Amino acid sequence: MPPDSFSVPTVIGIAVLVLALAGVLILYLRVRGQLAQARGQLAQNRQVQDHLTRESSAWSQRLLQAERKVQEHADQVRDARAQHDLVRAETDHLINKRIPALLSHLRAPHVIVPGMQNQALAGTDVDRQHRAVLDAVTRGIRDEAERIDESAQAVIRGAMSRVQSQALRAQDLLAGVQQRYSGDEHTALLREVLGLDMFNELIIRRMQVTGIACGATPGLSRDDTYLVDLVVGAVSRVENFELRIDGPANHLRRRIGVAARAAESILFITAELLANAVHHSHGTLKVTIAVHETNNGAAIVIDDAGVGLNEDQYARASRLLSGNHPVRLVDLGNPPRTGWAAIGRQVAHYGMQVTVKKSAFGGVQAVLNIPGALLVEMPEDSRPSVLAPEPVRAVAPTVATAIRRDPIPASMAARPEPVSVPTARREPAAAPRVEPVAPAPRPEPVAPAARPEPVASAARQEPAASSARPQPVTAPLQRTAEELAPLPQRRRQQPRDTSPPPAPAGGGSGGTGGRLLTTPEEAQKRWGDFQVGAEAGRREALPTEQHDATEGK
Repeated sequence: MPPDSFSVPTVIGIAVLVLALAGVLILYLRVRGQLAQARGQLAQNRQVQDHLTRESSAWSQRLLQAERKVQEHADQVRDARAQHDLVRAETDHLINKRIPALLSHLRAPHVIVPGMQNQALAGTDVDRQHRAVLDAVTRGIRDEAERIDESAQAVIRGAMSRVQSQALRAQDLLAGVQQRYSGDEHTALLREVLGLDMFNELIIRRMQVTGIACGATPGLSRDDTYLVDLVVGAVSRVENFELRIDGPANHLRRRIGVAARAAESILFITAELLANAVHHSHGTLKVTIAVHETNNGAAIVIDDAGVGLNEDQYARASRLLSGNHPVRLVDLGNPPRTGWAAIGRQVAHYGMQVTVKKSAFGGVQAVLNIPGALLVEMPEDSRPSVLAPEPVRAVAPTVATAIRRDPIPASMAARPEPVSVPTARREPAAAPRVEPVAPAPRPEPVAPAARPEPVASAARQEPAASSARPQPVTAPLQRTAEELAPLPQRRRQQPRDTSPPPAPAGGGSGGTGGRLLTTPEEAQKRWGDFQVGAEAGRREALPTEQHDATEGK
């Protein structure tokens, strides 16, 4: 083959091969570029994917946090709803149970105020707020109750004062009728007047005790008065006293009187204690009263054989009689029992003391202790009224050894008492009596409200048998009386009016120079006859039922 023909195909082949190689190279380069581009894009996509993965992870975490927060909020809402239900239930319990119970507790302390319904709330803010509400309600109710009670007491004081003044005027009118129609020819009229006088006396005492329980004064004034006269006056203020009260037994050794400022209060307290004892004793049982002298003053002892008191009643009586605790009208019951509350006010005002305990007869023994600051020694030229009992004297030593001694009250056991015949105290009709030997007293002007009480037991005026006349007081007893602390001396002032009071119709006494001509014996007999008719009239005029109710036992 010629060289020209060989080279052309070769060149063509080589050219084709070179072109093929160039195409392959170009393709390779293109594929490599595309591959590199794909790798770059893949890397970019991978980065994007990683970023998206990280973003999705963050969102997932945020979603989980959001879900947890939503769950927490849901739990809080549930807890808040449950707490709200508890508070609402506790508030309903406060409104429906605790506040009504508190109102009942303020009226009756024995009612118990319930606590929290749900103990889980104890000590929480809800508990403290509810307690603050109860305290505020309590303070408001008590303040308003005190204001209302003070207003009610002021109204009662004013009303009782006006009515009492009218009743005292009626008492003066009745006393004038008794003096004008005291003759034998007016016996029927006198009975009616005495019945009205006794009823009026009971009305005055009830108004007096009601007013004093509300903070008023006794409304009456007296001069210095013998203590035994005050006791006799207190006895006369009790309904059916001549049948129900035994005494008073006078154990005083000196001329003991009560200062003017406390005379009416002591009479009032004694009358209330007597009325209380009589009201709560059977109609056939006697109430005894005695007056004693003590180292610190004097004491009035009242014993009854009634129904007595239980422990709670003794505690209530001691609280009211002390006068140291404020008493409201609503605390006195319905109807109000004002006796002990009124006594407590007077006891606290004058520094006296009233104690109650079980008596030897199964009833109640009430002791009124009068301090020496309220006692005075009466002047020598004065005497107790003719209605006052004579002091209980000691019998002769030879007789004293043959008789039984009277039991001495426990409150007076520390001081020696004179021996007395038992029948002399239990049977006033046969009691020995010392005839008065002093001259007739000069009459003193007496205010209408302080007139002597014209009442006493009929048996007290009967003459004693001469054989039963007691012996004089022995020397030891006299020394015992002299050793007691001296009482303040009171000098009688110049009387404002020395003219004698008008003598009753049919009387045989007159006055010259301000002194009665009637002897003590004649005055005693006259008053005795007067009281016999008075008691007969009262027994017919007064009902047999007891209407003189005072403090409940």
